[in-house]
Amino acid sequence: MNSSLFIGATGLKGLSQGMGVIGNNLANVSTYGFKQQNIQYSDLIYSSQGNLGSGWGSQEDSFVTTGEIGHGMAVDSVRSFFLQGSIESTNTVSDLALNGKGFFQVTDEYGEEFYTRTGDFILDQEGFMTTPTGMNLMGYQYDENGNLGGLAKIQLDRFGTIPAKATSSVNFQMNLGSVEDNTVDGDNPYFSLLTTYNATAKPPLAGNATSYQQSVTVYDAEGNKHTLTAYFDGAPSSDNSKRQVEFLLALDQETASENPGDGLVMSGVLTFDSAGKLQGMSAFVPGEAGSQDLSQWQAATAVGGGFQCEINGSPVTIDFGLGNATAAGGAATAAEVGTDATLLGGLTGEALPSSSTAFAGDPTGKISQDGYAEGQMSYYDIDENGDIIGYYSNGQNQKLWQIPVCRFTSEDGLYRQGGNLYSATEASGNMTMGVAGTENFGTINSYSLEMSNVDMATEMVNLIVTQRGFQSNSKVITTADEMLRKAMEIKRT
Repeated sequence: MNSSLFIGATGLKGLSQGMGVIGNNLANVSTYGFKQQNIQYSDLIYSSQGNLGSGWGSQEDSFVTTGEIGHGMAVDSVRSFFLQGSIESTNTVSDLALNGKGFFQVTDEYGEEFYTRTGDFILDQEGFMTTPTGMNLMGYQYDENGNLGGLAKIQLDRFGTIPAKATSSVNFQMNLGSVEDNTVDGDNPYFSLLTTYNATAKPPLAGNATSYQQSVTVYDAEGNKHTLTAYFDGAPSSDNSKRQVEFLLALDQETASENPGDGLVMSGVLTFDSAGKLQGMSAFVPGEAGSQDLSQWQAATAVGGGFQCEINGSPVTIDFGLGNATAAGGAATAAEVGTDATLLGGLTGEALPSSSTAFAGDPTGKISQDGYAEGQMSYYDIDENGDIIGYYSNGQNQKLWQIPVCRFTSEDGLYRQGGNLYSATEASGNMTMGVAGTENFGTINSYSLEMSNVDMATEMVNLIVTQRGFQSNSKVITTADEMLRKAMEIKRT
């Protein structure tokens, strides 16, 4: 009977610990990123009692004594269930929820590493992304070429800038329509716009001098913007299976010009087939700025399917969308071309899906370029792969940091530190750091937080069962006490 008291005591002790686990789960039912715990019990040692039961064993190695009596229960382990919690939307970009396996890595002021599922990060006064308690979120920083550096504390400059980029290419994706030959130069029919252009006049080419014109803003190395205008007009063709269009590129002058040729950067001819698809392109550039002397205009250097000119000292490729281009021999200067279209030379090839055309109808389309002025960060965003992307006032964006996701061989081996933190142990095994959304790493949801995965209904049932078990064990103790007291009374009588 004495042993019954101790057996009941082990039950009270174990179930009281179980009640603590259940209480902790219920206390953290609204804690972001909290993972439910479950207590596991096991029975204690057994002793064989004389003259109780008999042995059984059909084989020598399976002998069992049937007369064994247990001595109570003990807490075997307290496990964490790392099941996914529901994801709640927020209005803060730095609130991050992991959807799937993994943890964020954070460090304290001493550089000690911890791991968390709770992504309620904030930016401190120095721009570091931290937990509310000051732990730094770790990540990899992108350099200006898009390469990742080493692991470091994530820091954002909300007033950061992106430097200006000079225009290096201008792409024409347009339909020129039914181009007519409005400006005629009998001696130089393929450069009539060039010889007629007058930068001292406003406009430099009269409205009826061209079939179509369109402008685009380009940028120099200092980020200053300039207006580049493309003029188009028809040109004669000796081959009825082809259509030729003369073009002229010129920069609008911000101040009054004294030289009619100021701002001219390229002149050339586009060749289309009878249906209006691009077949070839020739281009010439001035050897001397502002010159309209055709002998000073040299054949431009081909780059891919386009030609290179110079805008404010920076090389710029002009591309109308010619694919599989091959060079065709031609004149070295524009003056040598005269009326012979075969001397235009340049490039021949085939039209790309995005190439310019000369289909019948009204002229339409766009001119795009890759330069921009300096910009200041307007806001930042975080994508599902953990990339922090800055968006700037000049319309540009760039990747700034990458937030990695950490996984362990055994999540059960992690040590709970409190404060929504875990630390690695030998039992947790190797830690692998990877990119969110790849392989077995969870994705990152911005403007979101992961809720606790505690199931309140299950915990309430566990609460009742544990309470009943505790009550039953207390009854064992009181009953055993009554039996002992009765035995003592028998002895006295």
